[in-house]
Amino acid sequence: MNRFFVGGRPPTPPGTAYRFALRMARQDALRAKGRTALILSMIGLPVAAIVALAVLWRTGQEPVGGTEGGTGPSAAEGAVTGMAITMILLQVVLLAGPALVVDARRRRRDLALVAASGGTERHLRAVVLASGLLLGGIAAVGGAVLGTVVAATALPILEAVDGEPYGPFRMPWFQVIVTMLLGAGSGVLAALLPAAQAARMDVTAALSGRRDPPGRSRRGWPIAGGVLVLAGVVTALAGVNVLREFGAAFGAAAIIIGLVLASPWIVGTTGRLAPRLALPLRLAVRDGARNRARTAPAVAAITAAVAGITALAIGGASDFRQSQVEYQKKLPMGSTLIRAPRTGADEVERAVRRELPGVPVLPLRTLPGPGEACMNPDAAPCPALSFVARQDPEGLSVLLDKVVGGSREARMLLGRDDPAVTSALDAGKVVLFGAKPTDGATTTARVFVWEDDRQRTVSQVEGLPAVAGGGDPGVSAIIPPRIAERIGLPVRTTAFGVDRADHRVTKAEEARLDKAVKPYNQNMDAVYVERGFTGSFGGIMILLASVAGVLALGGALIATSLATADARPDHATLAAVGARPLTWRVLTMGQAAFVAGLGCWVGIAGGLVPGLSVARPLTSTPEEMGAAEHGTIIDIPWTLLLAVGVLIPLAAALVAGTFTRNRLPMTHRVHS
Repeated sequence: MNRFFVGGRPPTPPGTAYRFALRMARQDALRAKGRTALILSMIGLPVAAIVALAVLWRTGQEPVGGTEGGTGPSAAEGAVTGMAITMILLQVVLLAGPALVVDARRRRRDLALVAASGGTERHLRAVVLASGLLLGGIAAVGGAVLGTVVAATALPILEAVDGEPYGPFRMPWFQVIVTMLLGAGSGVLAALLPAAQAARMDVTAALSGRRDPPGRSRRGWPIAGGVLVLAGVVTALAGVNVLREFGAAFGAAAIIIGLVLASPWIVGTTGRLAPRLALPLRLAVRDGARNRARTAPAVAAITAAVAGITALAIGGASDFRQSQVEYQKKLPMGSTLIRAPRTGADEVERAVRRELPGVPVLPLRTLPGPGEACMNPDAAPCPALSFVARQDPEGLSVLLDKVVGGSREARMLLGRDDPAVTSALDAGKVVLFGAKPTDGATTTARVFVWEDDRQRTVSQVEGLPAVAGGGDPGVSAIIPPRIAERIGLPVRTTAFGVDRADHRVTKAEEARLDKAVKPYNQNMDAVYVERGFTGSFGGIMILLASVAGVLALGGALIATSLATADARPDHATLAAVGARPLTWRVLTMGQAAFVAGLGCWVGIAGGLVPGLSVARPLTSTPEEMGAAEHGTIIDIPWTLLLAVGVLIPLAAALVAGTFTRNRLPMTHRVHS
């Protein structure tokens, strides 16, 4: 058999070649510590986030008793999780890919020496792929460890916030291993492009210091990207009618992938704006447009991240606005309600009076209503009471069901003295809220139990005098004590009220009350103080802006680092013609601002349609009982979007300018 040797030497055994490639990758990683840390962060942090969420979810599914609980994730949760992992994998590849291109460009001479020593294209590819495998593997392991530590640290904090234990700490090994494999695999995927470029490089040009000409752009990609964007817009707008949130999610995925494919064309098109800019910015924009192979992946990564965050921000802000619109007061503003358990009401009352010395505390006694939980395994011994009346179609928010009392209870629940309600109670009439007596003057009390999932009437008391009360006191009825005696059901103390006219509970007092009542009532709403709608979306906005900032800054700085490494001859030319160090600094800042600004604004445009479409299924139907119809609610967080589009490019430019060396490089040109 004939054998063809390169350089007169026999071919290297495959195992030796791969060991050599890993050794070179290790040495290069140790030599370029800053860039290595950046790549490890880009791969390891998403892995850590997924692992931490998986650990917290699995731990939350385990009951305190230690038995296997939960019914597993639903199909919707599985689909959303799969899409999230896919998008994170895309982010890792797009962000880590340009960083590995930096390494490949910086190691061109070393790779050329390998080729000159007899290495084939397969060997050159192996050297670059080994870097992706080594860094991806280390980042995957480190990210899994970091995610586990973060979950273990966050678990007691979440338990303290939620007020209930999550369960024993458990590791979802299958999800963790799959995530680690995805992380390691993403490093290899990110290294495919620089490996292919290394295998095709001109060895003579690399050894002589000349740069390879920029590769030809693929004309089919922008067309495919445009088709995907249009398909995504149609899916996002029309798919919500059938698939609801999934229609918007699939449309968002198609739009983002389409924008990623069209990124080289977008970068090249924006390069036409260069003649209108100042000289350093003109050079930065032209350099990015001319070298799309290193600029487009970073722009695509920023676009994908910002588009997803824009859609989430619009959907989340609209959902938050819906909660604000539909909020209904359960008590008069400033009043307080402390719930008591079925047994231990006396202990709760003592705890409340101890924490609020001198404050009038009103025991609230109730009759069992249809919505009250039955504590017995068999529901038959749990009778419930309902009044035969015409219900208000708008519904009623009920905090307590049927309160037994008089004018004092009515004043506490209504927040004012209502002469009509007071006179009716004094006359021994039942006051109904959210309903009207069937004949205008009387009602029937019906006592029933549940048997075989059906209601069985136990007794009825007819001809009870009743009137309709105005307002929404958070109860369905106030029953005079002598009427309660006629009905014959046991009356028990279910809560204690603090009238706002007597005392307004402060947040510090609320915290002390909650702590004092916790041993007797583990429910989160054991202590309820009516303060109106107090929710806030600011924390989530800050979190989304932070995520967008980290990803955009990372992508912009990676692209800027690659441009700086690739444009050293141009910088040397600037130095030779007398350019000041400030010119180089402004050039670097312009490159970072160009990449970050283009990616952010294209991402904002790409996320608007999915965000607007997902707001329709989220907000078109009222979620709170008794809330009025309001149609689709759309709230676009313009402050967040403007901060992403303006502040992030400025921050990228400032960071790039801060870490740019003042001294221009001096080198020599080698002419062929």
